Amino acid sequence: MTIRTAGTVTITTRACIFCGKTSAVELTRDQADAIAARTLIQDVLPDVEPATRELLISGTHPSCWVEAFG
Repeated sequence: MTIRTAGTVTITTRACIFCGKTSAVELTRDQADAIAARTLIQDVLPDVEPATRELLISGTHPSCWVEAFG
């Protein structure tokens, strides 16, 4: 589900493959549009931690990743 407000977009991620829970991530409208246009996420969000970008891509929570793979 995507919720749009003035200038921001809240995206609900896919369910995490490890815990089954979703997350909500707030982006600017421009960032959300670029991701929807399939621009590489590292180009859209260069200052965001890779673990947070992975959350947007696959729904995998950073803590679940660490628990599963160390």
